[in-house]
Amino acid sequence: MAKVVVVGHGGYGSAVKRNMAMLVGVPEEFYFVDFNETDDLETLKTKLKDVVDEIGRNEQILFACDLAGGSPFRETAMLCAENPRFAVVAGINTSAYTEMTFNTELSAKELAKLAFDVATQSVLIYPPEE
Repeated sequence: MAKVVVVGHGGYGSAVKRNMAMLVGVPEEFYFVDFNETDDLETLKTKLKDVVDEIGRNEQILFACDLAGGSPFRETAMLCAENPRFAVVAGINTSAYTEMTFNTELSAKELAKLAFDVATQSVLIYPPEE
């Protein structure tokens, strides 16, 4: 069973938590970390270490970041490089977070793939191009 740590710039983690609460509720398997304007990289590293310690390093952890390449993504990618039970996905949307709430029995890597697939399939343009 995977735990999910939502992390991003500004109030991203907190905003995703509020969004999920309104739509499907917030499962106990989800954790939220904000990388605020006043935080430096050491603060972010400490926040991530604290949440990983709370969850447990032997657990499956999926880090869900706001965007690829940013500090939250880079820091979580380094954690994933140290622990094969961790994975990271970036740039997913509300549809993906909603679907993940119902599938936390998957491994972190399986959950990352599911989130990627759902996010990719849920993007649309209206009206459709002809």
